[in-house]
Amino acid sequence: MHMRVKVPLLAIVVSVVVLVLAHAPSVAQTLEEKVSEVNLENGMKFLVVERHEAPVVFCAVAFNVGAANEWPNVTGISHLLEHMMFKGTKMTGTRNYEKEIPYIQKTDELGEKTIRLRKEIGEWRFKRFHAFSRELLESLSKEEKELIGADRHEQTRLIVEKIRAMPELPDSLTESPYLIEDEGINYLDKYLEYELAWGDISRLLDEQREYMVKEELWRTFMNNGSRFLNAFTSNDFTVYVEYLPANRLELFMVLESDRMESPVFREFWAERDVVMEERRLSENDPDEVLSEAFYSVAFTASPYKWPVLGWMSDLQTIDCKELQEYHRLYYAPNNALGIVVGDVSVAEVERLAEKYFEPIPRQAEPRRVETREPEQQGERRVVIEHTANPKMMMGFHKPVYPDPDVAAISVLESVLAGGRTSRLYRTVFEEKQLTASAPRVYDGPGDRYENLIVIEAEPRHPHTLADVEAAVLDELERLKAEPVTERELQRVKNQIDANMIRALGSNLGIAFRIGFGHLFYGDYRALFRNIERVKQVQAEDVMHVANKYLKQKNRTVACRVQTKEAGEEAGAEEQIDRQALMQYVQTLSQDEQMEIMQKMQQMKSDAERQAFAQELWERAKASMGKK
Repeated sequence: MHMRVKVPLLAIVVSVVVLVLAHAPSVAQTLEEKVSEVNLENGMKFLVVERHEAPVVFCAVAFNVGAANEWPNVTGISHLLEHMMFKGTKMTGTRNYEKEIPYIQKTDELGEKTIRLRKEIGEWRFKRFHAFSRELLESLSKEEKELIGADRHEQTRLIVEKIRAMPELPDSLTESPYLIEDEGINYLDKYLEYELAWGDISRLLDEQREYMVKEELWRTFMNNGSRFLNAFTSNDFTVYVEYLPANRLELFMVLESDRMESPVFREFWAERDVVMEERRLSENDPDEVLSEAFYSVAFTASPYKWPVLGWMSDLQTIDCKELQEYHRLYYAPNNALGIVVGDVSVAEVERLAEKYFEPIPRQAEPRRVETREPEQQGERRVVIEHTANPKMMMGFHKPVYPDPDVAAISVLESVLAGGRTSRLYRTVFEEKQLTASAPRVYDGPGDRYENLIVIEAEPRHPHTLADVEAAVLDELERLKAEPVTERELQRVKNQIDANMIRALGSNLGIAFRIGFGHLFYGDYRALFRNIERVKQVQAEDVMHVANKYLKQKNRTVACRVQTKEAGEEAGAEEQIDRQALMQYVQTLSQDEQMEIMQKMQQMKSDAERQAFAQELWERAKASMGKK
């Protein structure tokens, strides 16, 4: 199975670490003294923490590239590249790479042809032709379906043959002017040529697979005692992680340097279809639909306005050459950070890094994001209609570190929603019982560039979105008018210390904190400076940032309104509140979080993962006292 983080639950666990870091940075000063840097001549840096409690090591390679580094027409390419990095190299994933080359070249040629033909046909025509061919495929006889099976090449050949043999085309095609032919160009012929090209791609891929070794990278790590292997793409960066026995550190160095230097993008055109299917699934996820609408309205200039998965129309036009160039620019050693925490020595890490990573040539510095979001001049609102339960997202633009207001904003967020004694939990959720679960407050959608204070809440029947919004705004006004109490400030500082203790309890916690600290701030040491700033925040600082940022003209509100009564669809399963589940997972110990990751990775089907997620959700509801 593919090992990237596309399972929502696993993404939740990773997100927990990011949120803890972003909202309450918690690495003790003594940890800063334990971090060693290894700097290679090609510009790559390793952060190393020796930790000899157990003979294991957590390893990661993080690349300074995410969805925010993309641009119009290529959105989603960072996430697509993450998928392709599991397809092997010239050394792995193949029985005979030289024999694969002609297949790769031919499928790339045909794939580029499909992109060109689709553009020439025009999307409005393409959709009509494609719908017609799918209807024809469904109408095949039982015998015909059994004959062609799942062979796309045979399916395509038969459909094209049937269309060309039709004495007359159906009215659904002929009654539309300019659909089939315009100015002497037969667009239906172009569509059939497009389909035949895809059939040939499928046939060539089947032949190429005789030389491929599926999931060799995964099996190699697992056969050498890996506890898990994964990857994830965010708005700000892309990370590949492994947990290994300490005596397999060299294996990590060999395989990760190999796929940095010489990946082979096998099955690109098939995997692009997989990513597009993931995109389609997100378009049916009510939370994703609301989130995308919210961020696309909240941001007008910043690249945070598009989703990590990218837009479908962009995914349809990305080709393998673009992906290779994107890899060359952004997966260079001078744009990468290695993270090693565990039962190793700095000298050993340095020796192996110099042996395997240092020979990889550095590249020109990739272009950086220069666009900044202009000041918002008035409230923005967006409404999404969906059958899912109502939900509200509210956001306020804010700066990121090193802006001096950031520490007070972090405290403000914790005062609002940092646990069961926070204001929104006590008033909106417990006392007034306006929401189905406690409102969430977090930074989004990234942390490197100016972002948002985001507040999420779901009304509890019979209360409305308007009721919830009014109650949330009342709490925000209180922050502007009344100083937070000394007890609240102390609670936030206690949370910092508690998070620090949890972070120091595992290789995973330490690695994520120093690694993400370096990626977010440009220097992991800034993480410690930010901690000290948060601990120095006073009540007047919180009131100052509340008045400065929690203003109507700086506000964006997105509401999901329900178009059907809850329960109208018989047998519909209860939706999992992913944010509430994320909060629950955050309360677990590092060992429990690791156990969840391992279980998810051992599951082979979506049904298994969904069942496990549902089980966790029941546990989460029980812990919250939610029925």
